[in-house]
Amino acid sequence: MDKIYLEELNNLIEEAHAIPNSRMMAIAKVSSMIMLNIQYEKISENPNLKTHPYKLVSQLIKNIRDYLSAMESISFIEDDDKQIVKINKISLEEGHQELFQKLWVNFSKEDYNKRIDRYFYRLQINGLADGFLKGFKCIDFGCGHGNFLHAVLKAGGDYHHGIDFGKGSINYAKKARDRLGITKKQIEFSVETVYDTSFDNNTFDFAIQNGVFHHLENEDMAYNEVHRILKPGGWFWVYSDGSGCIKNELWDAAKEILSEIPYDFIISFLEYMNIETGKRYHLGDGLNAIYRFTTYDELTNRLESYGFCNFRRLVGGYSSDYDHDTIKNHNFGKEKFGEGNLRLLAQKQP
Repeated sequence: MDKIYLEELNNLIEEAHAIPNSRMMAIAKVSSMIMLNIQYEKISENPNLKTHPYKLVSQLIKNIRDYLSAMESISFIEDDDKQIVKINKISLEEGHQELFQKLWVNFSKEDYNKRIDRYFYRLQINGLADGFLKGFKCIDFGCGHGNFLHAVLKAGGDYHHGIDFGKGSINYAKKARDRLGITKKQIEFSVETVYDTSFDNNTFDFAIQNGVFHHLENEDMAYNEVHRILKPGGWFWVYSDGSGCIKNELWDAAKEILSEIPYDFIISFLEYMNIETGKRYHLGDGLNAIYRFTTYDELTNRLESYGFCNFRRLVGGYSSDYDHDTIKNHNFGKEKFGEGNLRLLAQKQP
């Protein structure tokens, strides 16, 4: 079946761009993109879907177009001196740095600990918490607030280092480490770029790239840096989002529609709406961050070209993860999820 919703989606983008970003209409655009993506999540989560998702998404987009049109029709109630929301043009990676500093540093102690448990469970179900990591020196590329490394420590790793280009994220990670009673000899953090780290060749046994490189302008440079500092025979945890998913097209449309609205405005709106932390992060990330989607074959071919081998597909383990089995067990799974979440383990050539 053809993707009949794409025409509706293009019409939505065109109509939204024609509406000035006054405060009222900026709020209408942000709220409409939240509705679009949350309502689609409800469609995608139903494993027994009877109606083709392309038809359902087409109607959903039409409803969003009607909502924006209705909001624009009453925009005359705004003050005559309408304040247009302004955005400073910055580079892709500067935008990511600004965004993630606002998102990553807002987790409560309870949420932080829950995410450690979540990552540890993923290590467990993939057979990486039963001695596999014992004695390993581990590095996390784009560690954010650092909780993945706490899971790796719990799974048996020896020394761990997290790097991130955001000072706010690293400061948060250090405070969280100290609060948990972990020493610098166990986990250390530093502000560094993933393109050119300060480490010698062949330093680490285990590297992590958990949903970071698909945001980068130069993925090749980052993957080559991982290969350089991993020891021969070292292991690499890779997570990227797969292509072909309806959700991806909706997120891309949302980013296009909101491209002239500042990150601050969107994040402040999500906070004002009192959306719970995990969902606020999910929405803030999806509505703002640029993704480069790929297929499993493209990803493994790319890794092979850098000198990696012995690929093993991993699972996420949660109902919200679009794993291989999830796709197979859903009606219209391929249409809804495309390639799904691409998690794999790769080994640097021994």
